Amino acid sequence: MRKNDKKQKRSLLFSSAVVVAGCLVTALYVNQTMNTQQEYKVDLSELDRAEDLSGQTGDQASAAQGMDAQFYEGAGVLRTNGADVVNPEIETKQTSSEENPGTSSDEKENPSSSTEKENPSSSTGDDTRSSSQEQKESEKEQTSDKKEADKQETMAAQQSRETSVKETLSFSPQDGMSWPVMGDVILNYSMDGAVYFATLEQYKYNPAILIGAAEGEHVSSCVKGRVEEIGENAEIGKYIIMDAGNGYEVIYGQLDEIQVAEGDVAARGQVIANVGKVTKYYSVEGSHVYLEITKDGEPVDPLTLLQ
Repeated sequence: MRKNDKKQKRSLLFSSAVVVAGCLVTALYVNQTMNTQQEYKVDLSELDRAEDLSGQTGDQASAAQGMDAQFYEGAGVLRTNGADVVNPEIETKQTSSEENPGTSSDEKENPSSSTEKENPSSSTGDDTRSSSQEQKESEKEQTSDKKEADKQETMAAQQSRETSVKETLSFSPQDGMSWPVMGDVILNYSMDGAVYFATLEQYKYNPAILIGAAEGEHVSSCVKGRVEEIGENAEIGKYIIMDAGNGYEVIYGQLDEIQVAEGDVAARGQVIANVGKVTKYYSVEGSHVYLEITKDGEPVDPLTLLQ
């Protein structure tokens, strides 16, 4: 019986110890839970009252703000100037971003892209435009050079032709000249003294001879020569100036229907024009061919050369 009593006492003590331990654990857990709930308990009425601080002034607002600061500190929340700051690290990042809004995360990771934006001249579009502009300038220079070369070739060819013609043109008084038309001399050459001009009714020097001819009659070249100039003036009408070589020039006037062009080489006896209507300066003298010959710019009596 004593052994059984001892076993019963031991069982009772063990059960009591287990119960007491369970109570202690339960009490500690309940106490911990109540402290946590009390720490994070927030009275919404106090929040509403804190937000109404903006409508108070003076000492009332200061006292209310003090109470709100104590209340929020007890609740684990910091309130400053009416704004809740929950995570100071986030605020720091936001402030940094606000101070430099033009810098994005992509620009930080790849600063070369920002440089490309600041320097658009390095872009592909600008390179293409620059290359196109250089190509146009090169083509323009080539075209200009080609034109200049063509011009020089033309001038060289013209000079060559002129030189060739001048070399082939040679006249001397012994060669003589043929008459441009067959007719009488109605006014003689006179540079030693003045002769009378019937139409003008005055005496003046005459550097040419007037050979009477019918209007429309053919006019032939007196000598082989190159046509230097074709023109017209009031005194001698349409005219031709021909280079015969060795400084000799022949001037034909009172012409019509000219059949040669400047630069042409006319053979001796070749028809170069027709006799034209006489000008008013020689209306009394009648239709004729005006024939003037010069040597190095000085008049020469045509009758000394005509055969």
